[in-house]
Amino acid sequence: MALPRITVVTPSFNQGQFLEQAILSVLGQGYENLEYIVIDGGSSDNSVDIIRRHEKKLSYWVSEKDGGQSEAINKGFAHATGDILCWLNSDDFFLPGVLQSVGRELHNGPDLIYGNCLSFSAEGGRCLVNRPPAYDQQLFGLKLCIVQPSSFWTRALWEKTGSLSPELHYAFDWEWYLRAAKNGNFRKSEVLYSAYRFHSAHKSGVGGDARNREISKVALELGGEEVRSHYEFCLKYLNALRQCEIWRLRLRGRGIASADHIARWLVPTLWNLPPGIQFSKLRLCQGMFGNV
Repeated sequence: MALPRITVVTPSFNQGQFLEQAILSVLGQGYENLEYIVIDGGSSDNSVDIIRRHEKKLSYWVSEKDGGQSEAINKGFAHATGDILCWLNSDDFFLPGVLQSVGRELHNGPDLIYGNCLSFSAEGGRCLVNRPPAYDQQLFGLKLCIVQPSSFWTRALWEKTGSLSPELHYAFDWEWYLRAAKNGNFRKSEVLYSAYRFHSAHKSGVGGDARNREISKVALELGGEEVRSHYEFCLKYLNALRQCEIWRLRLRGRGIASADHIARWLVPTLWNLPPGIQFSKLRLCQGMFGNV
């Protein structure tokens, strides 16, 4: 069976310290029907030198100023001819054999597949396997459960859904997944597809209030009534929810079995919730706003 053509787009901007590992993780797959595109945002570090070292194996690359990550990815997909699409950020990398696995699983399969991901800190101190749950429409409306570098989809789904929203800079992946879920079926794979790197300049970690506002905007615009009501409460009482999470982690660290229950009762704001608001769902929403 001839495996489908896979297009990988890597957006990058001043990520020279990580970029070559990302590039090699794609080219090193040995996937014969590969189209690899690198879109650099006009980096001032050594990124262009790294790209030029590998340009003979790239299908297309450019280094020029753009409007941000989502615009760069859209620019890359505008050149794509693959049957299967994905993007890999320059500070992440694929694990061996991933494209072969994806090519087989998406051939006459679901419209989008997502798998497990190795999340680790570049500075050390954190390394774990992130295992997202099976696809559930209600759950995914409340929280981004897909780890982006471990997701792949068909060209047909991309064309039905449309491109990433260029005005978004932090939540564009979640926003696109929510739109895509209305146009195709998602399936969870148990394969460990990629490695997701946290570091001091990691965009999700330094986004602050701007990132929180974008997440809220996506939830309030694309979520149903239940999602909107939970996010509205979460935004109003975010500090209380974060304090509850701090208590929960402290109590669990001391081996207290009922830590979750006690933590909530240590924060009076969370004692009597409005009708229709569930504490378990508030915790999912709160988790979208970053670690405490």
